[in-house]
Amino acid sequence: MFKTLLSLTVSTFICATGAAAADDWVATQLRGQVLQLLDGSWQVVHRGDTVPDTHVIRTLANGYATFTRGVETVQMGPATQIEIIDRAGSGKPYTTVKEAFGTVSIEAEVEQVEHFSVQTPYLAAVVKGTRFTVMSGASGSSVSVQRGHVAVEDFHAHTHVTLAVRQMAVVDKVQTAGEITVSGDGKLPKVLDSKGKPVPPPPKPKPVPPAKSKKDPPPPADPKPPKDPKPPKPAPPPKPPKP
Repeated sequence: MFKTLLSLTVSTFICATGAAAADDWVATQLRGQVLQLLDGSWQVVHRGDTVPDTHVIRTLANGYATFTRGVETVQMGPATQIEIIDRAGSGKPYTTVKEAFGTVSIEAEVEQVEHFSVQTPYLAAVVKGTRFTVMSGASGSSVSVQRGHVAVEDFHAHTHVTLAVRQMAVVDKVQTAGEITVSGDGKLPKVLDSKGKPVPPPPKPKPVPPAKSKKDPPPPADPKPPKDPKPPKPAPPPKPPKP
């Protein structure tokens, strides 16, 4: 295992005149069980609640939630835990969603957001006005883009790549050996190192030839049927008694 986990940050840089206030994320759609951590205990989130800054939010196995700030949305799938943090920026706050695990979909408009980030324990991504989905599990994370562009960075090796619509980047300790791999439609972008130079793709594993199996021994010959035994000779008739 890596001593330092990778990290995923999805950031959105946008020029706009209006400023979004901090701590104004409102629960607009809820289904199933959705909780927030208050004073060390889990409390139920209700529709219309405002989620304070840095509060941990969790959906259980049957839970779905949508939090809205203006036209920006954070959608949580089942079994997901996040924390929304707003910091002061130049005219507008910098918003970070820390995703511990689960599935989060973000929608951020270019006209409304200056900087929007999502961080998981495995990847980093920078977004410029888009809709994207981040999934994080025990061994890695992935980013898929539905609209706009996303720059994904691997915090472990500091490599990065910019994704377009219907493209995906994965960093997984098991599946990709901790490196960024890209898949999807169109011409796939190159993964670059910290100096902007293309990173050679990892070598494809050599196919393992099938093990040579020993020739099966020929089946045993059919045994010859036993010969029918000769019927026993009939006993001679008894001799008549002498007169």
